[in-house]
Amino acid sequence: MPEFTLIRLRFVIHCLTLFAIFSPISPVRADEPAAIEYEKQILPILADNCFACHGRDEEARATDLRIDSAEEAYKDHGGVIAISPGSLENSELWLRVTSDDPDLRMPPADSNKTLSAEQIELLGQWIQQGAPYAQHWAFSAPVAREIPATSGLENIQNPIDAFIRQQLTDTGLSPSAEADRRTLIRRVAFVTTGLPPTPDEVTQFVNDTHPDAYGRMVDRYLSSPHYGEEMARHWLDVARYADTHGMHLDNERH
Repeated sequence: MPEFTLIRLRFVIHCLTLFAIFSPISPVRADEPAAIEYEKQILPILADNCFACHGRDEEARATDLRIDSAEEAYKDHGGVIAISPGSLENSELWLRVTSDDPDLRMPPADSNKTLSAEQIELLGQWIQQGAPYAQHWAFSAPVAREIPATSGLENIQNPIDAFIRQQLTDTGLSPSAEADRRTLIRRVAFVTTGLPPTPDEVTQFVNDTHPDAYGRMVDRYLSSPHYGEEMARHWLDVARYADTHGMHLDNERH
């Protein structure tokens, strides 16, 4: 085959390949953006960049315009609404964070804070999705959930087991075999006291024939002073407590 013809053939093949790759079979439609989670994606942005001047602190607040709650953010201030759910053009927040005017753009230059393009996009998607606020789970009243059906299933001793079994079933997993008693007591001892069980404690549990032997063993550890010490230790770690002289010389502590 002549060289010129071979080159033309290769060119045609390359063009057809590119056409097959980039030409859609059906009209392309942009996928709907995933639902924005307020607590995980929006709250950190607002808390770090906006709440200092537009939060609940009256002394620090620069204006009456607040965005720390839905009630305040949706409020009409003489035609100015901080956040208008579903409407970017009517949301002062969006107009400010996208403004090219340095006198209008938020956060202001003297705050030494700047929103990234990704953060601005998240705010826009959130507003378009209705700008839903979510109360922190700690302030929400617990709601009882229906216990999953467990008829015919083994090793279901309490409602927690039922929920765990449901999750295993939903993910296509099978429950692990029940651990032996020596393993069980080691797990409980380390979780509750941070210490391994003593030989006598192991022997007592292994030889306990009571139907509720496991529950009684757990209760013994929960009533131990070491349980209180272990729980307090976590708070001491948060406070960066130390008994050594090094605590005065290294990192800052509270």
